[in-house]
Amino acid sequence: MSTDGLLARVGRALAGSWGYRRPPHAFVLTEERLVHVAAPREARAGGGLAVRSRELPPGTFQDAPSGGRVAGPGLAQAVAALLPPNQHLAAASLAVPDGFVKAAPVDVEPGVEKNPKELAEVLRWKVGRLWGEPAPALRIGWCRAGEASGGAPRFLVVSAPEETVASCEAAFAARGIRIGALEPASLALSALAAKALPGSGFLVFADGATVSTVWLDDGAPRFLRTRAATADPDEALQEFRLAATFVGGADVEGPGPDLSADVIAVPEASDLAGRLRELRRENGGKEPVSLLAYLAGRGLPVRAGDTAPLVGLGLLEGAE
Repeated sequence: MSTDGLLARVGRALAGSWGYRRPPHAFVLTEERLVHVAAPREARAGGGLAVRSRELPPGTFQDAPSGGRVAGPGLAQAVAALLPPNQHLAAASLAVPDGFVKAAPVDVEPGVEKNPKELAEVLRWKVGRLWGEPAPALRIGWCRAGEASGGAPRFLVVSAPEETVASCEAAFAARGIRIGALEPASLALSALAAKALPGSGFLVFADGATVSTVWLDDGAPRFLRTRAATADPDEALQEFRLAATFVGGADVEGPGPDLSADVIAVPEASDLAGRLRELRRENGGKEPVSLLAYLAGRGLPVRAGDTAPLVGLGLLEGAE
């Protein structure tokens, strides 16, 4: 969705042959704070992460006519306050709140995918309708997500208003930092989930104002559904089951994918994660996979309850 955001995440399996490496610095932007997660060599060898955080000034984000959010001077102030004066970063990755973007599965006519320019135009036009009429200028990213029932190519497309992405990039550019990969938080976190899951499965991410469900197939995201958070965990659980029904299709025999597939819920101590565990126990489904236990086994213990370091670590996975 930025210069290489979603495409870089999906191309992780090809990183070895491409020689792609991410910088060992990631920033995680939430509605309230900015978090810097750094992984020096000794950290990637099991020595831990360096995590710093700064609260955002009130009014940092404003609603834009496009339907997106735009960062004001407060974000640049937070970047400057977060980094020591003598620390100069050339590049970094950035995760933004899921609510800043819209994601959708998009089907195209067979053959369109063979022409990159035509494919980009078709996807941009189709996702533009998610933002209303007239559609704003958009920054988009996409990946192949299988086929529709009739055999048409399907893509997972993530989009955000150009002004949203540009305002975030500008805050870092003021400090001389180029943002390479820019991703919604749930997709960044999916890099860790893909490694912790024994195969394909779901990531359910409750992040303040939103709840997102990501379907991962052999480590690559194939579906993303984000909805506004609700105070009722049962309503949020129903959102997950709707997403699972879409992924599983109508011809699933036996227990649906919401019970039979592996799943990771973050935060693990959230009410939604608790209801998900109860649902599976009551219906003979699998216990959720613990992402925290997986990270502890790698020598990277992360404090429970704070999801920003997990998201930042997901961004850094491309640097390994």
